[in-house]
Amino acid sequence: MLTGMCSRRLCHIAGKTTMQKINFLIFKNNLLEVLSIIKNVIPVCIAVGLAAAIGLVDVHLAGNLGSAVQAGVGIGDQALFFAALMGTGIAQACGSLMARATGANKPNEAKSFAATGLMLASLLGAAASILTFAGADWFLTLFSSDAKVCSTGALYLKLCSIANAPYCLMLTQSAILRAMGKSFSTIFPWFVAASISIALSICLPQLMPNGRQNTLEYIALAWNLGALVAVCFGHVELRKCGFCIYDRYCNSQRVFESAKQIFTLGLPIALTEAAWLGSNFIIYLILAQMPEPNDAQAAWTLRLKIEEIAAAPLILASSMTAASLVGQTVGAGNFAKAAKTAANTAIFAALLLLCIGAIVCLNSEYLAGLHATTQQSADCMRIFLWSSLLIYPLSAFYSTIFGALEGAGSTVKPMLAVVCGLFLLRIPMSALLAVFIQMGIAGIVVAVLISHIAVALSAVSQLRTFFADKKPATKVPILAFN
Repeated sequence: MLTGMCSRRLCHIAGKTTMQKINFLIFKNNLLEVLSIIKNVIPVCIAVGLAAAIGLVDVHLAGNLGSAVQAGVGIGDQALFFAALMGTGIAQACGSLMARATGANKPNEAKSFAATGLMLASLLGAAASILTFAGADWFLTLFSSDAKVCSTGALYLKLCSIANAPYCLMLTQSAILRAMGKSFSTIFPWFVAASISIALSICLPQLMPNGRQNTLEYIALAWNLGALVAVCFGHVELRKCGFCIYDRYCNSQRVFESAKQIFTLGLPIALTEAAWLGSNFIIYLILAQMPEPNDAQAAWTLRLKIEEIAAAPLILASSMTAASLVGQTVGAGNFAKAAKTAANTAIFAALLLLCIGAIVCLNSEYLAGLHATTQQSADCMRIFLWSSLLIYPLSAFYSTIFGALEGAGSTVKPMLAVVCGLFLLRIPMSALLAVFIQMGIAGIVVAVLISHIAVALSAVSQLRTFFADKKPATKVPILAFN
């Protein structure tokens, strides 16, 4: 009997020790995965943050010329992103397809996607430059009836349109480097672009004769020069990895097949970005119905710029990192790990952006006083910034999930979720609450928040469904690390 009791005791101790080892291994694996996520997020975040800093400096300098100029530059800046939508879609699709080819150990296929992506980015970027320059005046009249807003916005848009082609190339170069696991190599070209653009934007109006009157011209010149030089540095980084626009593996048939796959994956991505920008433009139209439209539009412009520099880098970095990591894992055929990586990256991003949102919310008074040019604009801006506490983590959560689905090859359903959230919820509710019920800026904030919640719920549902279909035995962790 004593021997039996000892045996049971030893079995109990052995079982307990085994469970402790298993828990330790689970903790270790999760820690390693989080560290891998952080390692990939940091360089992308820095690169995106540098790009956002350029736009923020432009809007801040334009504010020295008045709220009308600031509103015009804000609309023009959004138009530049709109013009580069297809370039954005091509870049992200190219990166996702390359990540899957890399995970599947198909280097020639990865090179084909890289070369084709660079060619498409060059062509589409050049077309975007021409169309943006030709339609700048007409475009601005759609979103403002103020003559000064239209003239300054159109001037800014025309001058900056030159950089559309190099900008699209920069996006694609960065996507290729991320897909190959060279995330830190993306930092240097964007650092060059930001350094040249910001330095010249600040210095030229101070140093040149009549510099203040030509501030917009110098801002545009600085961005164009910065983008062109950055593309050259990006090309050098790609050459180190063995990539270029022309590749010996790319015959006409391979280019056609690669282009077809890139467009199939990239078009929904571009349409998703178009939906975001289109929604922002319609908010400008709604704000134009306010008692002080210039101040309201300037506040919305500043809200977008604060978001671009405080939140967008981390949100985009998390989304792009999820796309690359999940793409590589799916390419290797490990759907269980891909599902777990997607969920963990989304949770990590949401927690991080909750902290960022809290910082922005607590410093809303300071930020409004620093950037707004009138008291009315500052009051509107504070209300927008208070909502950051909830909007930032929600955006990070579903954007990261959609990035993971993009890496796995699903882009249509995420696009539909965003489009419905924006145009069936955000826009109608904004008009109803802000204009007809006369809640003003607060009505727009409520509508924006509700649309984010709806899209986040759709993202959770899509992630579960996608990986359940691919591997029925896989349980997708959504709200906890496994």
